[in-house]
Amino acid sequence: MLRTLILFVVLFCFIVPVSGSLITYIPASGSISSLDVMDIAENKDGMIAFATTNGLSLFDSGWVTIHSESWNYDTGLKDKFISTIEFDKNNQLWLGFSAGVQTYDGTVFTRVGTDMIFSSMDIHDILRDGKTIWIANGNSGLHYFSEGNWRWIRPFSENGPDAYFISSMAKDHATGNIVLTSRSNGVWKGVKNKEGFAFSQIPIDEEQYGKITNVVDDPFGGVILFNRYTVLHYSESNGTAEIIVPAALGTGTSRINDVRVTEDGILVIGTNNGLYGLRDNEIIIHITRKMAGVSSNEVIKVFPDTNGRWWFVTKGEAGYYLPDTATEKIPVRVVTEFQPGNTANSESTNLLLIPVYYTE
Repeated sequence: MLRTLILFVVLFCFIVPVSGSLITYIPASGSISSLDVMDIAENKDGMIAFATTNGLSLFDSGWVTIHSESWNYDTGLKDKFISTIEFDKNNQLWLGFSAGVQTYDGTVFTRVGTDMIFSSMDIHDILRDGKTIWIANGNSGLHYFSEGNWRWIRPFSENGPDAYFISSMAKDHATGNIVLTSRSNGVWKGVKNKEGFAFSQIPIDEEQYGKITNVVDDPFGGVILFNRYTVLHYSESNGTAEIIVPAALGTGTSRINDVRVTEDGILVIGTNNGLYGLRDNEIIIHITRKMAGVSSNEVIKVFPDTNGRWWFVTKGEAGYYLPDTATEKIPVRVVTEFQPGNTANSESTNLLLIPVYYTE
């Protein structure tokens, strides 16, 4: 009991420092291949993959870039312009292009779904959901690959989302639901049932927030929804709540480009005025071109990895910020909706790793 009480206090009293290391790279041989980064992903061994418009760049203590080769079409990278990437449960990388999908096992690239309609369509996003891989393609809704079979969820079909163009996808780790944003038809959630998935629309006040164009995971449950002018949090139990708008980040900040949540609950925000770290509505770090190695305030992409690095891409460089903090991760379960006195609160079936900070 005493250990439980101590742990509770530690979880809510850790201090995130404002100091740390800042490392940057510019495109070159032996570095990232391009600053036109479309997507970033991490495998279970900690390797970071960058989908760029000039090939696949991989970072694991050093840089390697794989380029497309016209004479190696069958087993090589099919196109230098990679739209989106995602690692699956087996550490295999899935890559989406302007026409079709490949997988990469570390040695060979393989075309997948060649008999599916998405093989000739633009791939907008790829999402891993346990053993299932989801693909948002063209104006034809969704496909997902599960237990060796492809399934197509048609736009406006029974139990499907009423949307043609799915722009991004994320998983709610508290409920297991899939949350989608669309280009013109709002935000949707997919709930798994015996027949597959049933989608329903999540009400968003577009007059207040505008069209929501992006969704990303929140490791603590729910999802983060955002566009250029607002960041929201959505959960089954609490609905939609606004987190931040650009003006609240300070003078000169007018646009949000990208958002992610670190494993210790910090919101990392890429803006036209640098990179912000936000915790409990307080700015704890602001990285701008005033810092050594950073030449541009336009932070286009952000990606916190499992080693504590906050990767970012600007118009002038790519790099990462590493806070001076060491963590130990412990497994906990997320309660989807807490009610005092209720011993039957619903729980996530998956353990999450929560960083705990210790002070001397």
